[in-house]
Amino acid sequence: MSWRPLTEGRNGFFTNSILAEIGSKYGKSIVQIALRWLIQRGVIIIPKSIHIERMQQNTDISNFELTDEDMATISTLDMGYSLFFDHYDARTTHMFME
Repeated sequence: MSWRPLTEGRNGFFTNSILAEIGSKYGKSIVQIALRWLIQRGVIIIPKSIHIERMQQNTDISNFELTDEDMATISTLDMGYSLFFDHYDARTTHMFME
């Protein structure tokens, strides 16, 4: 399950040139490419938005499929750690229990 799969735009996510290039191939936004990548990996996504147009964009991802090459390219962007908090740090658990 992916909670906040778009990292709130941290680390230049919404302007990532690799995602933008892949998006241009499909006529899709960076957000749609990222969400489609997660779906194709079998990840349940829970994107957050309060804007109707973004909600609509978030759901408009079932009419295309990323190639294996695109999937592999996007996988290289994985930084190997959460941009929000360390899931293995006891302080994180404590924070949620307070």
